[in-house]
Amino acid sequence: MGNLCSASKKALIVSTSADKMGDHATGAWSEEICGPYYTFADAGFSVTICSINGGDIPIDAGSLGDQFKTENDKRMIDAGSGPLKGTAKLSDVDLNSYDIIFFAGGHGTCVDFPTSAVGEAASKAYAMGKVVGAVCHGPMALVNAKGEGDTPLVKGKQVACFTDVEEGQVGLTSKVPFLLEAKMKELGATIVPADPWSDNSVADGKLVTGQNPQSSVSCAQKCIVAAQ
Repeated sequence: MGNLCSASKKALIVSTSADKMGDHATGAWSEEICGPYYTFADAGFSVTICSINGGDIPIDAGSLGDQFKTENDKRMIDAGSGPLKGTAKLSDVDLNSYDIIFFAGGHGTCVDFPTSAVGEAASKAYAMGKVVGAVCHGPMALVNAKGEGDTPLVKGKQVACFTDVEEGQVGLTSKVPFLLEAKMKELGATIVPADPWSDNSVADGKLVTGQNPQSSVSCAQKCIVAAQ
């Protein structure tokens, strides 16, 4: 995209700290961190990665398999994966100093994103006029987020997220605490779905969401536009 933004622009990527969902080994999905990281960085943003508990990011081993590893993942690995190590805790981060708050996905988010604390962080960021982005299972962070009048933040907004069909296709419908697409609908969101595993992201004002790992970069690109 080129250096479209001044170096003063800042993006925060929030990752799960959970490496298990019940007895299922998981973590963050690598492309959902690395794709946005390099999309933001290559556009001139200063990018920080934090996590729910701080420390090293647990990366889902499946996301680095031959079938799924992306050029962005390889770029991060080749650079030593420094940004994924020794991360700050989300609760210790000053959200007001960032232009974009981006919640990356992976099934680990099913464990530590749908909490009151994470929902409050997303709510505060949105209320401060920040761009709030989330991809795949990242919208788990929006489950407890509130907008004006204490209504669900996603109510009446267009949202893309990991679909119930995709959850079934990966065989984890019985493992997740709830189906994310169904939960978003329950909260009043207007789901904008696409075919499974296709690139699909949507911006509704300063709320920007993406459906799956394939949507990571386009979701980040829409966040950049929304932050202008």
